[in-house]
Amino acid sequence: MIGFKRTNQTVLLSLPLLALFIVSAHANSKAKITNNTPFTAKGTVKYAACKNDNYTVKAGKKWQAKRKGACLVKGITATLSGQPNHPGPQIKKVSSYKSGGTTRNDFFIQPAGDNYKVYSAQEYKRKVTNKDMSPGFMIENKTKWPLAIALSQIGCLYHGVVQPGKTFRRKTGAVWFTIQASVQPDGKDPRKTWDCIAPVAKIIGVGVLAAATGGAGAFMAAPTVAAGSAAAALSGIATSTAVTVGATAAGAGVAATVGSLAKAVGKVIAKNGTGTKKGQYAGFARPFRCKKMPTYEITGGPAEPQLLPNGGYLLEAGTPLKITKTNTCGNGMMRKKQ
Repeated sequence: MIGFKRTNQTVLLSLPLLALFIVSAHANSKAKITNNTPFTAKGTVKYAACKNDNYTVKAGKKWQAKRKGACLVKGITATLSGQPNHPGPQIKKVSSYKSGGTTRNDFFIQPAGDNYKVYSAQEYKRKVTNKDMSPGFMIENKTKWPLAIALSQIGCLYHGVVQPGKTFRRKTGAVWFTIQASVQPDGKDPRKTWDCIAPVAKIIGVGVLAAATGGAGAFMAAPTVAAGSAAAALSGIATSTAVTVGATAAGAGVAATVGSLAKAVGKVIAKNGTGTKKGQYAGFARPFRCKKMPTYEITGGPAEPQLLPNGGYLLEAGTPLKITKTNTCGNGMMRKKQ
């Protein structure tokens, strides 16, 4: 047990002991560097009284020193090289980490303004006070259909289904993603963590017929086509841009999807039922966060279903599904051609 007397001499003698205990508390901690850039990072960890460590860490990966962390970290340098592992800017300038000597052992290479910087975890990870601040994405569904939305890199990292008029919101790392969207009539997420492939036409068709039977999604508010109109006369006809489903098939639901009907319905929906936007940056992390993370809206897509007098419905291909960015957060970090 260490006691403190009120004499200056005793306090001065105790300070080295305190330093020893502080360093000892971190003796089993090893320096770690997480590379949150799209490039390979190389650099040096500089210690106060120990041999320096050189490191190499690939994009999105973590490096850990081999030596135990009894040495104080005075600085960390970094240079970025190679082609980015996903779309993004060709910016490679990095500001080093500098300290008089710290026991901190967790560090990040992160975007900082128009460049990059090495941060300690204490600098980088501060309490988030606004859920709308970057990094992350807010994507509003302005179509007539439920949409399956995914943020992907190597795999499907974030995904879910958003109903018309609702917003897909995800907090992410300050990195680049591809935004994918597809019409999902039954409201069920078809994606898995490592599978971002859009469903094939037959699967979409099954979902459409199931949704029509269950009154889900766009079918709940489908307008009725007037008897005797041109649309009402199309019952039973399928083209590349429109398909009608008779009352019997619609009522049968999934059981009616074993033949060509599901494929016909699926092809019409799939024609304008998917959209992709590559190289989208999630916005900066602290201390350069946007007050509002990157925002998008999705418009277009297949036309709203129309109920026919005979109890069936008409589906038309509509217009291309479009993903549009609606604010400026992260724009300077987007690739030029999207």
